[in-house]
Amino acid sequence: MSVRDYYLEHFDELPLEKQKHFATRIKYWFKDSRFDDFLAANEPSHDLAAVLANNDYSGVNNLEARRPFFEKYPELYGLEACLFRINRLLIEYDVDLREDFLREYPRERLYKLCDDLLQDDQALAALSTYAVNEICLAENLFPRDNGIYETLTQRYLEAEQRTEFIYAYTHIILCMSNFYTKEVRGKDWDLAQQMLAKCEQMIENHFDEITIDTKLEFLVCCRINKEIFDYEPAHIYADINKECKESLKDSPFVVDKRRSEKYNTLSGAEHRNVLYIMSGLDY
Repeated sequence: MSVRDYYLEHFDELPLEKQKHFATRIKYWFKDSRFDDFLAANEPSHDLAAVLANNDYSGVNNLEARRPFFEKYPELYGLEACLFRINRLLIEYDVDLREDFLREYPRERLYKLCDDLLQDDQALAALSTYAVNEICLAENLFPRDNGIYETLTQRYLEAEQRTEFIYAYTHIILCMSNFYTKEVRGKDWDLAQQMLAKCEQMIENHFDEITIDTKLEFLVCCRINKEIFDYEPAHIYADINKECKESLKDSPFVVDKRRSEKYNTLSGAEHRNVLYIMSGLDY
């Protein structure tokens, strides 16, 4: 049985948020409509004020490194979640709450936070995806047409490279694709290829240290334009495939011994395994 078939068979055993994550990825990546009714029945709340007010970042990964910057930018955690909510409602439900958001959080205040983050090397490095998502989602939803993606990419490319940047690079690319709903073309694809080359180099140099989740998200970003053209990391692709196949000898889904047990259950491993399905390795 493929990993995809296993997760489809056990879908009802996942918590609701994991079900929604899995369903949206299968829908947009594969253009698969099987979850349309499920998603329609689980539209997120429109209460943006409540999302903005939730700044309990105590459960984030790498908390001690990130804590000083969540303290420095106390609105960031709730704001990032709110922008995700607005974007998802717009993509999946054709519900546009952008004007409602601006009544809660003015446009200039949003732009100022993005600009402050763009100038803060330490915050960009430590916050990684949280800073990337905030900056890129703000640009997607409230565009300024001033080359934010290029600026953000260059800030990371010019910094001393560290493996934490792999997720920053992949999230920039995912935001460019508006989370698998469009192709990444032109100048954005040129930037994406530069970021993927950096990821490939870091994965090759630090293969045993880097989680399978990170490697698989990299492979998914390599295939972001899968119907037209790909970035082809042939050597790394084979190594990642081998590592996943070894994991599957003892489990019906991909587990990672680098992660604690809670990340290797059906629910805890959902993120890793939906990436595995999307990467093409499952077939």
